[in-house]
Amino acid sequence: MKTCLYLVATPIGNLEDISLRAIEILKKVDLIACEDTRTTNRLLTHYGIKKKLISIHEHNEKQKTDFLINELLNGKSIAYASDAGTPAISDPGAFLVNQSLKLNIKVSPIPGPSSLVTAFSVSGIESTQFQFYGFLPNSASKSKKLLQKIYGQTLPTIFFESPHRVLKTLLLVQNIFGALHKIFIARELTKIYETIYKDEVGSIIARLESRPEEQKGEFVIILTPTIKKIENNEIISINEALKLMMKELPLNQSVKLVSSIFKRNKKEVYNQALELKK
Repeated sequence: MKTCLYLVATPIGNLEDISLRAIEILKKVDLIACEDTRTTNRLLTHYGIKKKLISIHEHNEKQKTDFLINELLNGKSIAYASDAGTPAISDPGAFLVNQSLKLNIKVSPIPGPSSLVTAFSVSGIESTQFQFYGFLPNSASKSKKLLQKIYGQTLPTIFFESPHRVLKTLLLVQNIFGALHKIFIARELTKIYETIYKDEVGSIIARLESRPEEQKGEFVIILTPTIKKIENNEIISINEALKLMMKELPLNQSVKLVSSIFKRNKKEVYNQALELKK
């Protein structure tokens, strides 16, 4: 094969989801760089592929990139595959790609599975646009701040969550968006225990609390925007409404009016107003 860095999308669960082209590339390249050699080995074994593997992950990406770039400059062909899904999207790979492009090394994407696109396609959300945040920050305070920012935006928002944090994150969502706000969650997509939830956040929290086994696995969470159509068909968020009201009226009166217009819990709107005042 000609010198090239191939970014190969791999299954997010079901091994049958890999493309025929991806299999051919993995068979033909000189070596395969991957996030975890054990995970990639299971995939290669399933398809009868034997190939040299190089582990490159978030902790060693910069060091291993030097080796891989040198191999590419010496005429080798390399495939890079993350553990699941499309590389360099909330996964390592972007640094390697960037260094390759700087040196005019050919980079070729081999498209395939992506959990965020897979989840959005079955969410039933009627929108041609969305925004993606990857994983939320590790600290609860930073996650809260980001969710408050998302609350005032007008696009559906997709992010990933891990099993040990999913309940804490959903409680934050409930605190900011309200227990009655409908959200979409996909768990273990394409795997045996694939589960899809589309319900009020309070109901989903109650379900997960009563079924600890459903807290396991990887989660894709989609938040729909909290918006209200007004008479001239413009769209305004609760945050925007509060900002406008508080410029002209006292806080308590602003909260009373906004909670009435948007039919939201007055305490939740009051807490949101306090955050805006800060």
